[in-house]
Amino acid sequence: MASVSHAAAFDDLIAELPSDWAFFECYVQLDDPKRLNEARVALARANARPVRGEGDHDFEITVANEHGHGARAGVVRSALRILDTDRIEGRTWMGRVTSELRPAPHHRYGP
Repeated sequence: MASVSHAAAFDDLIAELPSDWAFFECYVQLDDPKRLNEARVALARANARPVRGEGDHDFEITVANEHGHGARAGVVRSALRILDTDRIEGRTWMGRVTSELRPAPHHRYGP
């Protein structure tokens, strides 16, 4: 079975999102657990969190749009592209999506 690149899978995820998405959880699972340290370094720029204990994925990445909290989509895509370049194979998929998040209003008291 030919595997899909992490960056291509991420592009597909972004294309599926509604226009008002704020942030979502992106999950990454590796085929070879011996490459976890390499993947950890590659995904550091996206602030990927290694999953401890049991789970169906190795890393969680919070991806932000305009006002959400997390790494911007371009940064996450570039980190996933490093996995592809280093031939660290696996699977990338989407978790929970949060939409319609608005930034806090300006504080009206203060300087």
